[in-house]
Amino acid sequence: MKTELSPSHPVEARKRLLAAALDQFALRGYAATSVRELCEAAGVTKPVLYYYFKSKEGLYLQLMEESYVEFEATLADLSCIQGSARERVVHFCVGIFQSTLQQLPLVKLIYSIYYGTPQGAPPFNFDTYYARMMAVIAELAGEGIAQGELRAVDLQDVTCTIMACLSFAIEEQLCHDEPRTDAASMTRMLNLIFDGIAQERCTNIALQGA
Repeated sequence: MKTELSPSHPVEARKRLLAAALDQFALRGYAATSVRELCEAAGVTKPVLYYYFKSKEGLYLQLMEESYVEFEATLADLSCIQGSARERVVHFCVGIFQSTLQQLPLVKLIYSIYYGTPQGAPPFNFDTYYARMMAVIAELAGEGIAQGELRAVDLQDVTCTIMACLSFAIEEQLCHDEPRTDAASMTRMLNLIFDGIAQERCTNIALQGA
């Protein structure tokens, strides 16, 4: 049954449209998904979509903007813990990795639009995701260098190395039916990096429950 615009369930209809947009764009691609298909998947009429989002483009942009707001909240939660630089970086990277697993359809959609053939989707600055993760890693590693926990290595080099480890672990999940990495193996790789830049040999941080 399709939903007409009504004060009794506006939030539900809006949420269903956003969920349908993620499902349909991920399944068909942005360009190949019609307003009719979006409305049918959400169980609403076209006027409901137009009321909340004005157009397919508006629905797509709202999906991306709300996803980015959630991403920023995740960054804030993961970067505020206490501990050594090693502990904080490992906690941050494992948290981002696990968040990716929880939102795999969204991440796959973003990757397909960013790296794939043009789909006619409205511009969205996906580079901000990468830049923000790099900034957090640089801040945490920089504090470790400043406090003498880590050797005075080039901050950009160590930031890029840690980010490469995180990116590899995430892309294994996106590209392979049987990924070769998980949170535990990524933690071991991060410990190898920190063993190389630590002032003194430290006890590796084990992933709890691994």
